[in-house]
Amino acid sequence: MIVIYGTAFYGKVANHGGQHQLTKFFHVYYVPLIPVGTLWVTEHMDEGYRGHGVRMSGRSVLAGYARVWGPLAVIGGLVAGGVGGLAAVVGAAALCAWSWTWRSLRAPLARRRSDFNLLAFGTRCDPLQMPADLLAVLQGSVDERWALVSEGSTPEDVARLGAKSLSQAVLAYASLRIAARLAPGEHARAARDASERIIAAVTDIDETALEGGPYRAPGLPRLTEGRIADDGAPPA
Repeated sequence: MIVIYGTAFYGKVANHGGQHQLTKFFHVYYVPLIPVGTLWVTEHMDEGYRGHGVRMSGRSVLAGYARVWGPLAVIGGLVAGGVGGLAAVVGAAALCAWSWTWRSLRAPLARRRSDFNLLAFGTRCDPLQMPADLLAVLQGSVDERWALVSEGSTPEDVARLGAKSLSQAVLAYASLRIAARLAPGEHARAARDASERIIAAVTDIDETALEGGPYRAPGLPRLTEGRIADDGAPPA
């Protein structure tokens, strides 16, 4: 008897602009069992993905389980029959369907946040999900670029009074978002709230800016140049 096992990516969530999250699972017969780590995908390749690591995503993990185990539970409930089987069918089908609503970013604010991340960091990944070592690489670049556009203002000033330009809004957001990830307690909450106010105030972003221009961190492609191989199972 041949046992098929290995690792594969499941749980695609937060897709926007061709980038998204996936979680690598150890699987047996392509049924996800144990989550190994979450990847932020910046590019699809012929035999895998290009991206960078992020903190384990509970939503991606749950989606990976729900989209594979959900249909299996539905089949098991139909076979079992009875009240318990019917309850299993309804619950599993509902959870599976709900998990598919996470596949793409739908809310305008969430999509705008993703655009800001791309402009600031060269990746649509939210800094709140990034590991500290990756943020350390990004923080120096953000601080340098913020000094060029701040005009004597602080990021908190921009959140309170408004930005004078898109670049100022993007870099004030970036600085606050990094603080929201790294600062302790109340300081992190205040920085996160301020970053959200900046996003809410900018309702239109020039599409040409998203194609690559003056706001992205220099040298950032080195963070995403590694290819992460997949063993062939399509991500669910």
